[in-house]
Amino acid sequence: MQTTHSSPLRWLVALLLTLSLFPAFAAKPLDETESLDADAQTAALVVRRLARDDLEAYHRIDVKVVDGRAVLTGTARTRQGLDAIVREVGKVPGVRSVEEHVKVEPTP
Repeated sequence: MQTTHSSPLRWLVALLLTLSLFPAFAAKPLDETESLDADAQTAALVVRRLARDDLEAYHRIDVKVVDGRAVLTGTARTRQGLDAIVREVGKVPGVRSVEEHVKVEPTP
């Protein structure tokens, strides 16, 4: 004898299938605040990298990260030191490109 009501097992299976597919539909791209958080974390990593003993004495640089682009401003003592800084910043995870607006000013 066939009933017109669905069995509880069928409902449970349908519910589980629906819930297993839901995360794929609920996923969304990074919103602006999540991007800002990632940029802030990347900037903190850059600052930590620049604080290393072998680089710290040769610069006064501020860092801002926007959408993975590290923008460097400030001063460096030598061009070689600045080149080393730019290379190191480029190695930091999360940095896609480096834009430097740094003046080379040797100390007297």
